[in-house]
Amino acid sequence: MRHILHHAALVAVLGALFTHSTSTVQGQVLVDGGFESYAVNSGGFVQPVSGPWLFANDAGVVEPFAPNSSGGALNTWSATFAPVEGQQYASTYAALDSLRQVVSFTTAGLYRMSVSAAGPSGSLTIPSVGTFTLGDGEFTFLFDNTPVGSLQTVSAGSSWSLFSADFTVTAPGDYQVGVRNTRSAPYFINYDAFAVEPVPEPAVLQLALALGAGVVVRRALRGRRRGGELHKP
Repeated sequence: MRHILHHAALVAVLGALFTHSTSTVQGQVLVDGGFESYAVNSGGFVQPVSGPWLFANDAGVVEPFAPNSSGGALNTWSATFAPVEGQQYASTYAALDSLRQVVSFTTAGLYRMSVSAAGPSGSLTIPSVGTFTLGDGEFTFLFDNTPVGSLQTVSAGSSWSLFSADFTVTAPGDYQVGVRNTRSAPYFINYDAFAVEPVPEPAVLQLALALGAGVVVRRALRGRRRGGELHKP
């Protein structure tokens, strides 16, 4: 009977932790992290002027697959990857391209931005300009139009990789979040599956780990006692 009551108490505590976590998650909502709300033809490219995201410079949305041709349109050249989610993703070329969205944060605290990024390799021909070998791309995460975290490098020829940066919301309000390319050189960076989520407080994580360890130990002890009873002479 005692272990049943203890289990019920443990469930209640864990439920409170998850309730706290859920309420924190609901402190902000990012819209269309996969860039799926924009109408794009297969193999095509658009530079949206409305919707949840703000696209700066050459940034836009592509839907693969487009031919990997140096003579092709500049912004469809990079549409050679299968999306991380959905059917399309954002494409950027070189420095000053950015993707930003205004997010309402109702809860102050520590948050984490993340995005999957990939970079094609090869050479690119821009009519009347020249032919260029694509190199590594660089970008930074933005919060309130200010860089946060480390400078991120997306190697030419790399497949999708997850990048992230933590930032602090000091007071509830509306803030822009996003990414901005920083390196002035020929390169593409594709972005998909952008997300913003709260970072659990260390005390909450430690308590959850302690409770989990307690459950494992109690189960092991009960199994040992039961085994001993089964083997009594």
